Amino acid sequence: MVQVNETKRFLRFKFIKRGSLQYISHLDLVRTMHKVIVRSKLPLWYTEGFNPKPKMIFAAPLSIGTESECEFMDIRMSEYIEPEEAMARINANMTSEMQIIEAYYPESKFTDLKWMSYRITLTPVEIDDELVLRSNQLLLADTVEVVKKNSDKTIDIRPLIKSANATRVGNSIVVDAILSADPSSFLNPEYIVKYLKEKGGLLSDPDLTSEHYEILRLKAYFADMTEFR
Repeated sequence: MVQVNETKRFLRFKFIKRGSLQYISHLDLVRTMHKVIVRSKLPLWYTEGFNPKPKMIFAAPLSIGTESECEFMDIRMSEYIEPEEAMARINANMTSEMQIIEAYYPESKFTDLKWMSYRITLTPVEIDDELVLRSNQLLLADTVEVVKKNSDKTIDIRPLIKSANATRVGNSIVVDAILSADPSSFLNPEYIVKYLKEKGGLLSDPDLTSEHYEILRLKAYFADMTEFR
């Protein structure tokens, strides 16, 4: 068998996570993937010690309630395997809501990942052009201040937003945004929703069942805005 070169020991998988699987936590995802890859009978590299485990690394973990079309997972292999074969083996043990869409031996590291694009769809009780205009003005402001979660501290997330604009689509406001994915300054898209709720009055109806929002992660980028892989 062909041995994996040291520079190509990790096999990278790009996968989607949609539908009901948006509600499982990152820890649950790790547990699920562990079972799936073991069941797929890949040539995995295992840690040493009393409880050997395959080496798995995930990029930019998703928050619960966020769907994605570009999740990344690196798995260390003990020997060479064709990426297409590895992808087919894993997908045979997955559901339609979570599927590998690409597999390859990477030349980049997850620390090279700098930006991610999102589509945030907010559906209020009532919508008009004034609400869309106000949303855009807020997103383009020089400062974008929100109260940090689990804290009373106010932070300015403007430096972490590369671009963001709102458009009206039917009865919803759709925000297309490119946000920092740098491990040292990752911006959760939930902060965009929080900001528009606090400053723009979106999704402020007391009846929590009358309004809703959805977040979809679309693409990942290097610092120069070429697509990450």
